[in-house]
Amino acid sequence: MQNINLIPRFNWDYGLSDLYKSVAFILSSNSAYAQKQVFETIFGSIPIFTNSGRTSLYTILKCLNLPEGSFVGVPLFCCPVVFDAIKNAGLVPKFIDINLDDYNIAISDLTIKKNALSAVVVVHMFGNPADMDPISALCNDLPIIEDCAQSLFSKYKGKLTGCFGTASFFSFRSGKYISAGEGSIIFSSDALLLESSKRLVETFDAYSPYNEISHCIATYIKSTLYHKPWYGIIGYPIGRRLDKKFNLSAKTGFDLKKISKCDLRIICERLKTFSEKVETQRTNALFLLDKIKNEYIALPLEINNCRNNYYQFTIRFNKEEHRNLAAQYLYENGIDCAQYLNEVVDIAKENFGYGGDCPNAEFASKTVLSIPHYYTLMPNEIEHIAKVLNELNYYLH
Repeated sequence: MQNINLIPRFNWDYGLSDLYKSVAFILSSNSAYAQKQVFETIFGSIPIFTNSGRTSLYTILKCLNLPEGSFVGVPLFCCPVVFDAIKNAGLVPKFIDINLDDYNIAISDLTIKKNALSAVVVVHMFGNPADMDPISALCNDLPIIEDCAQSLFSKYKGKLTGCFGTASFFSFRSGKYISAGEGSIIFSSDALLLESSKRLVETFDAYSPYNEISHCIATYIKSTLYHKPWYGIIGYPIGRRLDKKFNLSAKTGFDLKKISKCDLRIICERLKTFSEKVETQRTNALFLLDKIKNEYIALPLEINNCRNNYYQFTIRFNKEEHRNLAAQYLYENGIDCAQYLNEVVDIAKENFGYGGDCPNAEFASKTVLSIPHYYTLMPNEIEHIAKVLNELNYYLH
């Protein structure tokens, strides 16, 4: 069924002007983008660039020189490409349960499993900063890698995420906050790790000019299909079937590359003023938090001493049945949403040896919905979303 007014679940913010600037840059004589220092200005650290978050995580893990087959702690409730990066680095994911209040790694479960680990990946889920002080105290002898793919400009006790662990990485692929197409950065407080990571990345293949232009065009087309009216006409009804064949959402595959120069240009250009868009998205989230009055929904409240960038606005139900009914009702009212990580438990069991000891993560995977609230939505759309979420009280009763 087609719905030209369907609000897309995620924000793929890559327009015609971005395509034009990217292609023009590729065809120019520039061999690098000169404003990379914006990262050092914001984060106070020297960045290393790769084509994706999974490449960055792989790079960090390889350069830690852990014995092959070592266990790496990772929350079960996160994107399975993280597990894939661990496996490709010759290591084994050891799954840690989460807290249901912030969806981040549970200190209690990490305490139980810590002695078997050689490193820990801490994911700042949905933009919620993990509780880094007790994690750091518990893992004082283990490398900690911060996965900041969803936590750009989030803060823990006044300090930006990505500044607490042994190393950290961010992702800027389309669908993430910056939506540059692809691209990632690595930071590390360990000079030797940073240098070895830099040497490893230098061995990765670079995009050819032809591949860069093809990549920009594909990014623009996919982003266009994630906007009204094309999302309701093509993106939603056809996209899922095409995704299985063409991997539109890029949730599978492992391609170690250097960053595309055109992606780097977009990232650097946007990053300088992007905090303003984060504040707009936070405003939308705070509006929903104020307006939604629904006994069936657990809202994504900000944790003490943390500043959430609200990359995603996630609501949780007490039953999988209620989550699924809510998703259908939202769609019927012109709002697409994501049953986020619905399949992560099955993926972890079938491919990564998960043994079934993370009950909170399993519960979250079957009861969480990600609701659109991104910074490009109009005020009437945010108001409509709040209204429909409140109507679920009667629909689910």
